Amino acid sequence: MHKGIVIEMKEQIILIMTPDGQFKQIAKQERSCQLGEEISFMDTFKKPLLNWRSPGPFAIAAASVFCIMIVALLSIFSDGISTNKVVAYVTMDINPSIEVGIDKEEKVIEIRGINNDGVELLKDVVYKGLSLDAFSDLIVQKIELGHYFDNGKTNIIIASTVMNKEQKNYEVELAEKVKTKFIAAINKTHTAPKEEIIVTAITAPQEVRKEAVAQGVSTGKKAVQLLTQKNNKSTTDEDLKEKPIQQMIAENGGIDKIVPKDHKVTKEEFKSLLKEQRDKKKSDRKKDESKKDESKKDETKKDDNKNNQSKEDESKNDESENDESELEKKQRQWAREHDKEQEKMWENMQEQLKEKLKEDQRKEKELEDSNENDNESNNQSDQDDDRNGRSDRSDQNDRNDRNDRSDRNDQNDQNDRDDGNDRDVRNERKSDDR
Repeated sequence: MHKGIVIEMKEQIILIMTPDGQFKQIAKQERSCQLGEEISFMDTFKKPLLNWRSPGPFAIAAASVFCIMIVALLSIFSDGISTNKVVAYVTMDINPSIEVGIDKEEKVIEIRGINNDGVELLKDVVYKGLSLDAFSDLIVQKIELGHYFDNGKTNIIIASTVMNKEQKNYEVELAEKVKTKFIAAINKTHTAPKEEIIVTAITAPQEVRKEAVAQGVSTGKKAVQLLTQKNNKSTTDEDLKEKPIQQMIAENGGIDKIVPKDHKVTKEEFKSLLKEQRDKKKSDRKKDESKKDESKKDETKKDDNKNNQSKEDESKNDESENDESELEKKQRQWAREHDKEQEKMWENMQEQLKEKLKEDQRKEKELEDSNENDNESNNQSDQDDDRNGRSDRSDQNDRNDRNDRSDRNDQNDQNDRDDGNDRDVRNERKSDDR
């Protein structure tokens, strides 16, 4: 079982840096890890996909390509390969961040720019064969030419990491040596007030450097982040790569507050701070995962509620459709019954109309017959009336004639009586006269 720091993750492969500085690729499989995390892994031997005992055309072609790739890689990296082994790494941070690898004789055997300014600073630098002292002089001169000291108060952070664990005190000596050399080089070349440039030496364990490499920053910058992680102005991992180290120092009250002069931060303290940071990351990750799980649960619950609501709605719709279907059935049944009733009513009305028509025809015939009879009767009656009228008129005339005669007779009688009376009166008068 081996351990290493995750420095790159791909879809199926994880790139690991081992404690001795080696890089290994392992299969990702179902691993759950993050950049900068220390994980355990096993070297596994994978059975070749091709049968080399009986190579076919494809196997020969694949072998040829493999050999060409090996030759190409060797030609590319032959200039950078040194038979000497790096025993210590020194990072220098102003705003340019660079790292130097030295051998046991303190000869520079590798350099790299960590940020863009660092890459620009090391451009065209010939470092092979230079001692660490000579390289420091060269770097200070290039910093002067780049005007990195012109911004007023400047902090230079020197961080050393020894790769051989047996050399316990060497990294402290190395950091102080580089610090002293930088101060001397600055005093020779820099004309501004020297109190404006503060050089601070830090010794960091390999664990801090591995974390820094995984995050793409210098060991010194990572060390400053760890020392300020409990402050309100601490820099997060997300901002660490982009935020200038001068800004980090200024936000936390200056380098004296971060690295007091009367206290040297030990490797054990850095390991403890790194462990706290990793534990906090794991805790935060668990909280985030818990929140995500809760969020997923909430989403699942919402989805379930939606599904249940949807099912209820569907059920209601089905019930409504069933109700509507039942209603439609009843309506159709009612319509059929109504149609039957209407049809029966219509038939009854037709029958009634027929009966009424027959009755009207019968009555009309009876009326016609009655009218004929009445006409005949009326004719007979008229005739009778005519006859009776004529008879009555004749009788009346007779009666009238008789009455007239009787009246005339009576009148004559009255006249005769009146005449007799008049004669009597005259006779009496005559008698009186005599």
